[in-house]
Amino acid sequence: MAAIDPSAGDDSERRVAPRVRTLKRAQILFNNRFSTLDCVVRNISATGALLTIDAAAPLPRTFEIRVGDEEAIRPAKLVYRRELFAGIHFLDVPDDGESAPPLPQAHDSVESFDAQAATAVLRIVPAPLPRALVARFSWF
Repeated sequence: MAAIDPSAGDDSERRVAPRVRTLKRAQILFNNRFSTLDCVVRNISATGALLTIDAAAPLPRTFEIRVGDEEAIRPAKLVYRRELFAGIHFLDVPDDGESAPPLPQAHDSVESFDAQAATAVLRIVPAPLPRALVARFSWF
């Protein structure tokens, strides 16, 4: 059986800063610090962390986090959420341009995507169903 060379450049590690494994309790603060969620930090780096959090707990896109017994509260944003795990990025880290820009939505072209489109609120505008389709439904 051949061993995998850890120095192989397969680009599987995409993090800017190296992560450190840890098991620290943390508290997520949001809603102007009126709402809190308890979680566990599984690994942490200078730019982000991996959290274990209850799968049923709603997590906002941006929030503040207090790790361990530290007094410091850091602003953060949710990068991804998969069942019990949540990846976050600290917002107080200066952006040095190495991180990838946010991906455009499916309906946007790459040329028309900008920062304002990323922060815009998507609204669903209802439209009436076509008459041919409505005629097939018995409840209309």
